[in-house]
Amino acid sequence: MAPDQQILSTILLPCIILKQTLPTRTTEPFSKIIIEEHKAEIATWIDKKSNKYNTTNILYDFKLLFCRSRDSFVKNPFWNLCDKKTNFIVVIRVKDTNKILGSYNPLC
Repeated sequence: MAPDQQILSTILLPCIILKQTLPTRTTEPFSKIIIEEHKAEIATWIDKKSNKYNTTNILYDFKLLFCRSRDSFVKNPFWNLCDKKTNFIVVIRVKDTNKILGSYNPLC
């Protein structure tokens, strides 16, 4: 409006919407108890979704912190590795069966 007056406002650049890309998954199983289908089902429960995730669109990265066959099952190593972790899932297999039990607590 006034060509001789200096512009004092800052012009913001347009927003760039980034497309979310998931990390590539390794094909090597990280657990002897759960498989990719289990991870998809667990992720569905965590997000309280009615439609189950498939194995290619899981938004979570599962990491094995403690493994009895690797770390031996005694109290202190378990607590040293797992204590004060957030969004923590515990999965166990009942000995001599294919039954799997588990727990998830988003608050601790």
